[in-house]
Amino acid sequence: MRRIIAVVLLIVFASVSMLANTTAHVRAKRLGLGMNFSYLENWWLGTKEKSYSDFLKSADAEKKLGAFKNISRAGFKTVRVPISFGAWASYEQPYRWAIPEGIQFADKFIEAAVAEGLYVIIDLHHVELDNSVKGSDSTERLVWLWTEIANRYKKLDPEKVFFEIRNEPHDIKAEDWRAQAEVLIKTVRQIAPQHSLVVGFHDWNARQAMIDSKPFADKNIIYTFHYYDPFIFTHQGATWSSPGLPELRGLPFPADKRTIEVPSTAKGTWIEEKIKNYAGDSKASKMFDDLKAAKSWSEKNDVPIFVGEFGSFGNFATMENRCRHAEAVYSALGKLELSNAWWEWDGGFSMFDKGTGSISGCMQTAIKKFNER
Repeated sequence: MRRIIAVVLLIVFASVSMLANTTAHVRAKRLGLGMNFSYLENWWLGTKEKSYSDFLKSADAEKKLGAFKNISRAGFKTVRVPISFGAWASYEQPYRWAIPEGIQFADKFIEAAVAEGLYVIIDLHHVELDNSVKGSDSTERLVWLWTEIANRYKKLDPEKVFFEIRNEPHDIKAEDWRAQAEVLIKTVRQIAPQHSLVVGFHDWNARQAMIDSKPFADKNIIYTFHYYDPFIFTHQGATWSSPGLPELRGLPFPADKRTIEVPSTAKGTWIEEKIKNYAGDSKASKMFDDLKAAKSWSEKNDVPIFVGEFGSFGNFATMENRCRHAEAVYSALGKLELSNAWWEWDGGFSMFDKGTGSISGCMQTAIKKFNER
């Protein structure tokens, strides 16, 4: 009897080990400490009359290429490259590349990142633009885009290069996003059978949306979510997000005993509710529990996860408070062994001391928390 029990336990252990060592699991763990490199998704720098297709400026793009060397030297292993491929393509069938220069710069960015030995996530970003361009995010158009993208990059090493099928799907029902994702997964898989796909869920790649969803049938997927909690801290002063946020300035992290005044523009909104709950939401223990819930979902479903974006807007928060926030997140990510990518390298969410291209000392200390278990 003991021998039978031992054999059964051995089979169970072997099964668990196999589940935890799929291609997607192994690759997700390797991603480790990552960074987003923002520029090729900045569609808003273009003109509406041209459907924003003219947002890329060649001279500026050329200057950006050296950043991948700096990202690698700073100790990051992975770079997620958000790219608005859709802004460079026509909007009616038969689809074509209307701005070939854009896709050529995408090639240059990806080649530069690969040359530095970084793991590279090619992310289809902002395909819906500002939601004013009809058909920009139709399934048919996304299938064409991914057919082009996958064919273009399928020869790159699948151990080093990953395909993220769509950034932050939003204003779309969960079931509609799932249906679109199924089609995109099938499209890419037929062209690039060995590459791992990165897939998030509806509601802006929300953590809870992932937890409320089931994995897809494809086994070579790394699931992703974005974590910007507490949102009123990480997005204080942001003019592009929700009413009430632009008026929030100088919030501490974590909360102190001072009362946060609710802006008139936030009255009756979810931002007002977040302000009222800030004392609890800004506790490191609460943030750890948030991320642990995501890890529990991955373990329950035997699938790997990747925190594709987190960070804080730097225009109206002090560096000291931002570093305390970063330390809380990195500490949790390290303890939970979750690969991740900070948003972003050299834009409004960067880790740099103001006016420099150097990561601040306290941010370097925060990053080290990721390697502490």
